[in-house]
Amino acid sequence: MNEELLSRFEQEGFPVHRIYEPPAAHAVLGAGGKPENDLLLANLAADDVGYSYRRGGGGTVVLTPGQVVLALVAEVGSPFRNREYAAEINGWIVESLSSLGVAGVAAEGISDLAIGGRKILGTSIYRRRLALFYQASLLVSCDLSLLSRYLAMPARVPEYRRGRNHEEFCTTLRREGYPLEPADVIAALEKVVSVRLPGLR
Repeated sequence: MNEELLSRFEQEGFPVHRIYEPPAAHAVLGAGGKPENDLLLANLAADDVGYSYRRGGGGTVVLTPGQVVLALVAEVGSPFRNREYAAEINGWIVESLSSLGVAGVAAEGISDLAIGGRKILGTSIYRRRLALFYQASLLVSCDLSLLSRYLAMPARVPEYRRGRNHEEFCTTLRREGYPLEPADVIAALEKVVSVRLPGLR
């Protein structure tokens, strides 16, 4: 979905990013995902919702309107340190949300962000030598029932999930009392990412 960013980076040699609200529902599997295990395929077919694969790890997600996706590619100094890079970029997101008055955002699991122990952001990283390809989806005002409609319960889950289903485990900024629109979040992220990204090392 954001594969062209990797091609642009390799052609131009400069960090590139995109921040956007998905225009329609679409399921995305990680590199090791299996549609028959990870998705409720009958529901996807009934609603004419498609799915695709992305480069990198992480679980299967459903992108929908009301979310904000951040995708970026940059050259970094180490072929390792993925958790550190994810934490640094996630910090930019926390900074952006703080500028909008959102409080209590904390790191959970390997590279999630949560409010009150409920997930608001998941990430995926793909590496090609020193190129870091990071993707994340932030739940702003989306319909969480679509997660339960299209996603099976994953086989591997972070400890902080504590057996909760999708709608109990996840939350949105709107549900947490922040009446923000995706456009508000996109503008705040753009201000921070455009400044921080060139210095990612």
